[in-house]
Amino acid sequence: MRKTLEQFLANNPKKYLIFDFDKTLFELHLPWGEYLDATYDILRAYDADFFDAKATKDETNYQLINKYTKEFGPEPRDLALAYAKKFEVEQLEGVSECSEQLAFLQAHKKDYLYYLWTSNCITSVEPILTENNLSSLFKLKVGRDTVTYCKPDPDGFNQIKEHVRAHSDPTAQLSDFLMIGDSNSDEGAAYHSGIDFYRVE
Repeated sequence: MRKTLEQFLANNPKKYLIFDFDKTLFELHLPWGEYLDATYDILRAYDADFFDAKATKDETNYQLINKYTKEFGPEPRDLALAYAKKFEVEQLEGVSECSEQLAFLQAHKKDYLYYLWTSNCITSVEPILTENNLSSLFKLKVGRDTVTYCKPDPDGFNQIKEHVRAHSDPTAQLSDFLMIGDSNSDEGAAYHSGIDFYRVE
């Protein structure tokens, strides 16, 4: 039987909990197929030869964006990001709550320090958090518009780790952190960051 987050933490004590956003706290109802097609068109237009050589079926669009960023610098990343910001606001069809995780946030806000690490743009998710009186629960929010490299690259976690060591505990260890998410990208991000992972359903 699957362990609840409370049960997992009872056996694996942590201090700092890092939550994904989409399908972890809230589900964003967006036409993701349209997003993927447009993003790949942007990257292909930037350099078709690189796209043909580097794009693979088993990777996410974020991993391909990371490849472009490492090869060409911030320009292709910024082009994809500009589209993502517009898409997430203009194409949003609705939002659903992930009630189990939201109940956890409220029930345990005095027990842990919370952080947000999402592949969505913070400019998109912040209004949803604010509307639901959740924004202040998170000590730091990291999104694709605040990192150089997207998940599963550990860039976002490094920001959170530095924040914890600067503001909470300069001796914080990787074993003090837990990544909570719904996807292989979240699990990969935890793996590359060297921290434990809990998958929600």
